[in-house]
Amino acid sequence: MSIRIEYASIAQCRPEHVWQVFAQIELWPRWNPAAMREVRWVSGEPWTTGARFSIEMLKPVPFTLTPEVLAIEPPGFVHLLSEGSGVSGEQSYFFRAMPDAQATELRTVQEFSGGPIELFGSFIQPGIEAGIRHLFTRVIEEAEALARAELPAPLPVELPPAE
Repeated sequence: MSIRIEYASIAQCRPEHVWQVFAQIELWPRWNPAAMREVRWVSGEPWTTGARFSIEMLKPVPFTLTPEVLAIEPPGFVHLLSEGSGVSGEQSYFFRAMPDAQATELRTVQEFSGGPIELFGSFIQPGIEAGIRHLFTRVIEEAEALARAELPAPLPVELPPAE
């Protein structure tokens, strides 16, 4: 048995903004401290093929995953292979500019298998889905704030003198 999760959302900013936020893996636990304890790079140059990072999860059950970057094309795509605590997973993240070039579709496809999934898959899947939704919500919030901060300040408007 394996579980497959697909999720998508829209951010009102460019893919570069989304990537800039998503790529800061050390921030991930800050966004959901009840579910994630620590995320850190453990080998290789960050965000290069073959690099690995560690994710200490607290929910849906405590476990540690060590994703490896299999393929990457910033700011639009990253494909990870994760293993740890008897679970294997593949995660693909896509950050695609929408036709208006001012919005980005965030999409993920994730598949997990292994002993814990065989035993607890139906229990674990809703928690994984909730974690993905929460992660995307926080990435979008910060990416949109980053985009707004880059906008030029509006020009002052001069009103005609009162008569």
